[in-house]
Amino acid sequence: MMRYSSARHVLTALLAALCLGSPALPVAAEPVSAATAQQRLQLPGSQVWDLRSDGTRLLPGAVRLALDPAADAASLASAVSEAGLDLSRPVLIYGEPGDARAQALHQRLSRLASGRVDWLVGGVSEWEMAGYSTVSQPARRLPVPQHLVEAAADGAVLRMAAAALRDTPTLDPAATGQQLASR
Repeated sequence: MMRYSSARHVLTALLAALCLGSPALPVAAEPVSAATAQQRLQLPGSQVWDLRSDGTRLLPGAVRLALDPAADAASLASAVSEAGLDLSRPVLIYGEPGDARAQALHQRLSRLASGRVDWLVGGVSEWEMAGYSTVSQPARRLPVPQHLVEAAADGAVLRMAAAALRDTPTLDPAATGQQLASR
């Protein structure tokens, strides 16, 4: 019952803001350097998303998910949810250096995600040139249920991500290990 009540309060607040003509909910989205990316990844809850379909070097903790930035919001929500990326928390995305697909996804997420969205423009190459370490295996994360709604072009925004669900403990610790093992 607590989850329903929390979600209802979140929806009520968002709808009230829209009806009262509040400005769009701000979301920070910007291209960043390797040094800035490294600092932001130290923040609690930060996530890393590798857009490349292959590659032997990844940023530590990166989830690999090659995705079309033009995918509809429902498909995008389903894919990131299954990959365990929570778009209500800070996320750093990267692809190949100067990757147009990463840039397009960065712009798209700025209209969908309620958390901070950063783009490491130089990708793994810039990361390594700055002296930071890489790993060879992508991270595995538990699925994160979420619903994404595209911000309207006029600035009116209604975004709901996993915040209400995230703060409600619902995972069975015994099932958590089984879920990771099945991935």
